[in-house]
Amino acid sequence: MTSYAHDPVASTIVACWPTGDGAVAHRAARVPRALDHSLARRTAKALTALSAHLWAAYADHTTHEIDPAALAAAVRSPNQPVGDLLRVMEDGCAETAHLLGRVVARAPGRAFRDAVVADVRAETGAVLDAGDGVLTGRSAQAVAHPRADAPPEQLVVAHALLHDDPLGPPAIVTSVEPTAAAVATLRWLRASAALVAERVGHAVPDVVALAEAIGHEDLPVARHVLCTLAGVGAEEVVLDLLQEAVLARQGWFVVCPPPTDRPDPDDGCGGHRAVSTVLDPLDPVSCLIDGLVRGLHGCFRVWFDDVVTRESPGADPRLVGTARTAALRGRYTDEVRALVRRG
Repeated sequence: MTSYAHDPVASTIVACWPTGDGAVAHRAARVPRALDHSLARRTAKALTALSAHLWAAYADHTTHEIDPAALAAAVRSPNQPVGDLLRVMEDGCAETAHLLGRVVARAPGRAFRDAVVADVRAETGAVLDAGDGVLTGRSAQAVAHPRADAPPEQLVVAHALLHDDPLGPPAIVTSVEPTAAAVATLRWLRASAALVAERVGHAVPDVVALAEAIGHEDLPVARHVLCTLAGVGAEEVVLDLLQEAVLARQGWFVVCPPPTDRPDPDDGCGGHRAVSTVLDPLDPVSCLIDGLVRGLHGCFRVWFDDVVTRESPGADPRLVGTARTAALRGRYTDEVRALVRRG
């Protein structure tokens, strides 16, 4: 979503939104010098809350319920108290727009209100564009909002990007709906792991362990999807992982009974166990895709070390020249593409 803040030095409201590989900021409105700083901060807070409602509608596939004209009108002419009474809208998004309007109405002049309304229109338009599959400009922040499906057209885009670069192109996190990006990347990761496992003569879990040893890093996401969830469909894995992380962020604690053993009445847990997520609940999308891409690179490292060791006994894989590294990378990506085509 777009986060807003008051810059008291420049006397502006600044908007900032994620793009997958960083954030973009712009000046949303110039704050009148006479406006109290607390009201400017409340304006920024209400704008942030409204953006959260809008992007929640995108994630829930309910953008068709958004009325851009009504939201803009609510900010421009909000419900005001009549005596001790105030009409409160049932819809949270609409009520937040009215709340924003009541705060902005306390600012002198019209320029500040007009600028805020214009930014609300821009944010609403970005959400609606994202709902139509347009992930450019301000709509690109959709890459931070997973949805409960992987649109076929977005899967095609993701697979095309991974075909061009099976080690994970930067555009996979900036230009593709995140659920589709994760599903496609997981499929390429599984193919890569299977290729390397056959090459080195070990099982896939051993490939993950070798990748961690060679790279001196922990690969929890890759290990989880390749080992723990090896037999589960790619889309089901991605949706379950993202759902777990989103629920954790919302304060839900997921529990389920043991899958096989009969519950032990003396275990103190009523036969249930806690289910944790391998993702960062505060940023599950980036954590998942980054973990999958790190897995892709880990598979390549294992393959690379094995090829160098076999073809040049005694050579240190870390000292291989740039030209040969590029050649081996090209050879590896060709092998992965061929396996994905056969699969």
